[in-house]
Amino acid sequence: MRRTRALVAGFVVGLVAASACGPVKEIGPTALVLEVYFSEARGTKALLVSGTAEVDGVLVNVFPTSQRPEVLTGAAFPVPQTVRVLLNDSRAGQALQLTVIGINADGDAVEAATQTVTPRAQQETSVSISLKPFTDTIEPDGGLQRDAGFSFDAGSRDAGLACNCPTGCCDQTGRCAAVVPLPLGSRQQLPVVLSGPLGQFCTGACPLGKTSQFVNQCLCGPSAPCGEGLRCQGNGASARCICDATSGCRGCCSSGSVCEAPRNATCGNAGNACVRCEGVMNGCQATGRCATNACVPPSASNPNQCCSGASMVSAAWPTCQTATGDCRACDVLRSASCRPVAINSVGEPCACGMSGQCPLDQLCLLVSGLPTCVRP
Repeated sequence: MRRTRALVAGFVVGLVAASACGPVKEIGPTALVLEVYFSEARGTKALLVSGTAEVDGVLVNVFPTSQRPEVLTGAAFPVPQTVRVLLNDSRAGQALQLTVIGINADGDAVEAATQTVTPRAQQETSVSISLKPFTDTIEPDGGLQRDAGFSFDAGSRDAGLACNCPTGCCDQTGRCAAVVPLPLGSRQQLPVVLSGPLGQFCTGACPLGKTSQFVNQCLCGPSAPCGEGLRCQGNGASARCICDATSGCRGCCSSGSVCEAPRNATCGNAGNACVRCEGVMNGCQATGRCATNACVPPSASNPNQCCSGASMVSAAWPTCQTATGDCRACDVLRSASCRPVAINSVGEPCACGMSGQCPLDQLCLLVSGLPTCVRP
């Protein structure tokens, strides 16, 4: 779950990339990825980047001038350089004028360029900029060596916007953050609760599926976020933690809010109701079914059933049938459907589109109408 928060953070204003600039992301924060070309012959050793836009007829600074690298050391500065700029989502679809200035080791401006770009909502927009000299017409040399890239956050400042939330963090409009829907590959909308310092812009998200509100802290109703195998059902203060077939419980559910590991008194799997395996020799197996439950392998006669506890139960995503006929709990964040498995196969019954369940560092999201594994 820790890794899944990274993707959701892409919907939050103000997150700073922790590593070097990588490939442009189709899903993520509203951002610009600048690829800046300049002439090494003119001695550029750093870049000054700023952005302006017209707001109600007035030209304002969308973000202040930032120098990258921050310290002017005169070290090697190969062409091109990449700079990633995070923006408020409110800037999406609105023209923004970028100004990039190249300065030498003495801090003198030697070349510059301006370019107008329109950011896309919750996507990274690639921008190629070629600096021109102030005093001559030498073209950029377009060297092939690439640096690791710079990143800075321009998200918390947008035409003087301030946070006015007394109980939590603010969205990009400056109001108390509301729940953000995340479109899963199963076509369900997962409520995402934004989080951040009190009275400041949101910088992250609460554990996915485990919370309903952020009031100074992440909560499910009035209580702490739900534990492993449970999900938060309901909205705001009226929500509560429950255990069911969609909560991710690999064992069985008892009392409606407890995920139990398989054992004789509480046998079951995939979030089905716990049962007791009756009889001295009728123990609960590690698969979550009783030893005397003759689980039927997959066949045309039972494609939508699987074994849990002492009987066969309905198998419908996120509960899928394995090659032995047992029930398997799919991860609702990393899958969207069940796929057929052959007898004695080792195939994964949980699927995201045409692929198996997504890896731990990916989510199954709806992209262009299709369930797709997306890496944060």
